[in-house]
Amino acid sequence: MKATVFGILFVLTLLVLGYMVPREDFVMQLIGYVIAFGSYLLLVFEFEYRVIGLWSGIVGAVILRMVFIVALPELSDDFYRYFYDGQLLRNGINPYLYLPHVAFVETGIVSNAYWEMLLTQMNSPAYFSVYPPLHQVIFWISAMSGENLLYNIVTIRFIIIAFDILNIFLIWKITQEWKVSNQVLWLYAFNPLVIIEISGNLHLEGIVLTGLLLSIYAFSKKKQFSSSLGWSLAVGLKLTPLIIGPLWLKAWKGKKLISFLVVSGLVILILLIPLTIGNGAVGFLESLRLYQRNFEFNASIYYFLREIISFFLGYNPIAYLGPALNLVAFFGILGFVYFWKVDKAEDLAEGIVLLYLIFLLLQPVVHPWYLIPAFGISVLTKNRVFLIWSFLVFLSYAAYRYPEVKESWLLLGVEYGVLFGYLGYKISRAYQ
Repeated sequence: MKATVFGILFVLTLLVLGYMVPREDFVMQLIGYVIAFGSYLLLVFEFEYRVIGLWSGIVGAVILRMVFIVALPELSDDFYRYFYDGQLLRNGINPYLYLPHVAFVETGIVSNAYWEMLLTQMNSPAYFSVYPPLHQVIFWISAMSGENLLYNIVTIRFIIIAFDILNIFLIWKITQEWKVSNQVLWLYAFNPLVIIEISGNLHLEGIVLTGLLLSIYAFSKKKQFSSSLGWSLAVGLKLTPLIIGPLWLKAWKGKKLISFLVVSGLVILILLIPLTIGNGAVGFLESLRLYQRNFEFNASIYYFLREIISFFLGYNPIAYLGPALNLVAFFGILGFVYFWKVDKAEDLAEGIVLLYLIFLLLQPVVHPWYLIPAFGISVLTKNRVFLIWSFLVFLSYAAYRYPEVKESWLLLGVEYGVLFGYLGYKISRAYQ
């Protein structure tokens, strides 16, 4: 009975957030998110300590994801670029070769109200597409539903939800394999950040998670071919999972390691080949460099160092501080992997979570959806840092209260103060 009440409250809260509250109204957004997160924790408790069936939980998780089915994404406008790229592909045009704001002139596309709407609403009209080819495949499929925003949204949302249901299935399979409680399944299935960012805001990090879960599950079964395919899928969708690469050198041994590396290398190469068509890689890499050197949002260590350095230099050092911290992350990852032991699949999962933690804490941009792959893996471990962060990170949306993005130092302090406080507590406990 309690689970039903919590579930109804959760659904009603998501309906309000998805259809009634604009992102500029951060106070109402935050109130709604706090209620949703409270409902989530109570649901997890009920499903763990009360006799409630597996299928009841899965059906509930699917219903929560379907709440947003016809909602316009409210907290992110990335989807306009999705559909613009998809429409270019639908018209046989390579999205890596043309800047959106000049594509009409250079490609001969006949402008209409739909194309103009996508162009004026997107947040990156002066940049080449930064989405890897596998993203573009999904954009193209969504665009095949026609020049209609709602049709495009519903199409891509069904694809994303289907993969997220697959995530739930893979987590369940892993819990069965590792003989652990179903609580870890509910920690992912009901998490409001996952539901809002994947089903609501249409971010594809959920599909990245699918690849990573597949690679972990296959590793636990000692199937290096399937494991390499899973990791390659994740890398093909978003290059970030490359940070896990060194960990595989500790996970596989001998011929299996060679097989894993060969298959992964070939699959990733094949998935990235479209970038070479018409020299599209040039624009793609240019946008990646601009992203690292020009954008900053919801950072932690980066902001701390930026303030210190800019005090002495008199200007924002982002042009070299961002790349420098990526270099620090690279060597930090190598150092961590050198000392980390992977004796079983649980060690692999824990290692992936910690690598993501190192990486994200050193980034100049940490959007809320960036946490999803790490959070999805973390539920398989006893590490709850990403569970806590999945609540705190919503504070970053306060930056959209104004027409121009303006972050709150107070809320950044709360987010990272609590997060680093928790990390300090866990580290101190580990050494007691």
